[in-house]
Amino acid sequence: MEKKTKSLVFAVMRLCGITAILTAVVIGGTAILSIRALSKSAYVAYETTVDEGYHTEIKSQIQTAMAILRDEYDKFQAGEKTEDQANNDAREIIRNMHYRDDQSGYFWIDGTDGTLVMHSVLEEDEGKNRYLLQDQNGVMITQEIIKVCQTAEKGGFNQFYFTKADGVTVAPKIAYSELFEPWGWIVSTGNYIDDMNREKEDMRTYLDNQYKNVLTSVIVIFLVMSVVALVAAFISGKAIVAPLKKIQEFA
Repeated sequence: MEKKTKSLVFAVMRLCGITAILTAVVIGGTAILSIRALSKSAYVAYETTVDEGYHTEIKSQIQTAMAILRDEYDKFQAGEKTEDQANNDAREIIRNMHYRDDQSGYFWIDGTDGTLVMHSVLEEDEGKNRYLLQDQNGVMITQEIIKVCQTAEKGGFNQFYFTKADGVTVAPKIAYSELFEPWGWIVSTGNYIDDMNREKEDMRTYLDNQYKNVLTSVIVIFLVMSVVALVAAFISGKAIVAPLKKIQEFA
């Protein structure tokens, strides 16, 4: 009799325990998958935002430079300066314009014939014709910049490999350029893609670490809930079997 009672208690405990554990697995698994999906979605959204942000940044910087060119040109038109003074002042103002926290953002100006008018980093190349300049993949850098400025928009984006400010590292770069028609100058600036990717990778690492922390928390909670479920199942089993035992004894 005692043996049958224990078997019944164990059967009820096992049923309740398995039900509780399966419920916890389903809920925990669903939560983990949802969190992972949200993490991936957040990264994709962040990646898109970073790319758009960098594109907007360099485009707005060029518009600032163009405003300076227009202002100096207007001074020439108004007779306040000679044309040589106006474009020399414009070159020097833009040469000294830098942006970003580390001041790594800079500008350069090409003539529509490919001559380098001004470069904030490569001053020694000013006056040279760079029409045939190409990157390691054969992209004709200056020609592509000139080409995008011959469109109806008078400007646009280009991508090519170029040496960074350290004079050693060659990396892919996204540039934005606009044509200032009165002087035939094409003003450009850009972002190195590896810098953009580094920022995105930092966010990916952060999100991965957050996911791992959440996953660890879910596993711990699952284990605790499993133990609690087994204890509750044992107590429930005893409670359910007790009346049956009394009935059996009475019978």
